[in-house]
Amino acid sequence: MQGLRIFCDVADLRSFSRAAELHGITQSAVSQRIQHLEELFGTRLLDRSKRPFVLTPAGELVSREGRELVARYDALARSVSRLDPERGGTVRVHAIYSAGIALLNQLRAEFQLQRPELDVQIEYEPPAAVAEAARTGRCDFGIVSYPEQWPGLQSRPLREERMCLACGTKHELAGAERVLAADLHGRELIHFTHELPAARHIRSYLVENGAEAVFAQRLDNIDTFKSMLQATDYAAILPLRTFHAEVRAGLLAAVPLEPKLERPMGIVYARGRLRQAAEEFAAFLTENAGPMPADDEEGLERGEAA
Repeated sequence: MQGLRIFCDVADLRSFSRAAELHGITQSAVSQRIQHLEELFGTRLLDRSKRPFVLTPAGELVSREGRELVARYDALARSVSRLDPERGGTVRVHAIYSAGIALLNQLRAEFQLQRPELDVQIEYEPPAAVAEAARTGRCDFGIVSYPEQWPGLQSRPLREERMCLACGTKHELAGAERVLAADLHGRELIHFTHELPAARHIRSYLVENGAEAVFAQRLDNIDTFKSMLQATDYAAILPLRTFHAEVRAGLLAAVPLEPKLERPMGIVYARGRLRQAAEEFAAFLTENAGPMPADDEEGLERGEAA
């Protein structure tokens, strides 16, 4: 079934390399799986003499019917897995809005390619609601920033996120190589609302470095932050990862802070052990949702396109 799944992805994407990346294998391995499938059917599925390759009539048929077979197999696998609550069923994750919706959705899709019998669901809530969902068992685990020692919960680290000064591209600090925290004294900033942990930690960082910023607006949603930064002359201290798409698109600028400031992200769950299916997804996130590579961070700070 995995060979058929890979062939359908190659056919849909029209690319060996993109299918290989999707499945976490080499292009050579993709080619071998397709050759094995062709041997099984006794006919060519791809016409490799053309650039880019095209599907043969048999390939068109296998692609069309194969996708339906893969979907039916995955549905069957999920139904069977529900009979074993430890290994299968639904993995429910609740995360704060700034945990990286695009990143988590991408990783969920990649994980389910490896474990199609699992149904991974991710919901987004404020930090207190995420912690309560984990504590009461409404989700298998939560993803939060600044994980605390909440009653009834234990945590493990996920990643450390670089914080930067975010501002519009025409802001007076947009082209700076770095900004000292002390230089933010008296400057109007957009800040997080009082109940969010980031608000307390950023304020402490500024005070410890001799700055008393003026918080002109307090917001609780990263998307609202980004819209306001583009439309006003305000700046904000945000995790670089949450606005990297806008930096690459030339809509916002990222200026490194001195001294450095990082936001810890963690996985929280009810005391005890995670069931096996949830543990596997948590481990996958820990391995693949870690810090941005240093080269990527530096490129974003310079406003380089991807």
